[in-house]
Amino acid sequence: GWIQHQFDSAGKKSFELAARARQFSSFLLMVGVMGGANEFHPKDAIILQNKDEVFIPLLLHSLPTAKDFKDAIASLSPEQQRFAKSFRGMQLESSVFGICIVQLKPQMEVLLGLPNGALTKEIRLTQDLMSLFVDYQIPSDLLSFDGGGEDATLKEKVEAVKWHVKAVMGVIEDSKQTQLEEKAKEAAMSVSNMVANATAEDVAAMRFKTSASSAAMVHQPQMAMMQMSMESSPEL
Repeated sequence: GWIQHQFDSAGKKSFELAARARQFSSFLLMVGVMGGANEFHPKDAIILQNKDEVFIPLLLHSLPTAKDFKDAIASLSPEQQRFAKSFRGMQLESSVFGICIVQLKPQMEVLLGLPNGALTKEIRLTQDLMSLFVDYQIPSDLLSFDGGGEDATLKEKVEAVKWHVKAVMGVIEDSKQTQLEEKAKEAAMSVSNMVANATAEDVAAMRFKTSASSAAMVHQPQMAMMQMSMESSPEL
């Protein structure tokens, strides 16, 4: 835990939460409030992986200590004291900031039906799994180990997951290629429609531009030949 002590002579300081993931590592960072001694209520979460870095400013509000609070309510009526204590309890319950970090690789191993530590050296497989889960929202049922037998070895389980990942990645690549081909067809169709819908004035303008550019190309060699003939003529 962390308790911030503040003195009258000290100025206000700003604090921020800094989190950074190492290369080929990933974790889930959750921020929230403490609901009790063993209870955490997450409010927001973010996935950090492959050298991702995040800075979260902390907006802190100081609360009076127990002694200051007791002295402040000493002159109140019993009903007002009960209300003040209840309100302070709500403040303490909802204002104690909490952080929770969940490593994603062990959770993926449990989700995919793999033994503990099965993805430790499978860097490429782990990256592909993260991409499928985060970027494409692929259900884990399509990637998990099917349970081909209780006596299956660790290598067989990992190879089964690799095969599922490869199959899903192939479907995604085929879908991307199909989308690219459709976009190319749409672009070609758009150009064809523009040419088909061109008016006579547009065609005349295009012909004028073509003839003007051809005339300029012919005019330039003629000027060059005249200049060469003038330079080569003998002086009188």
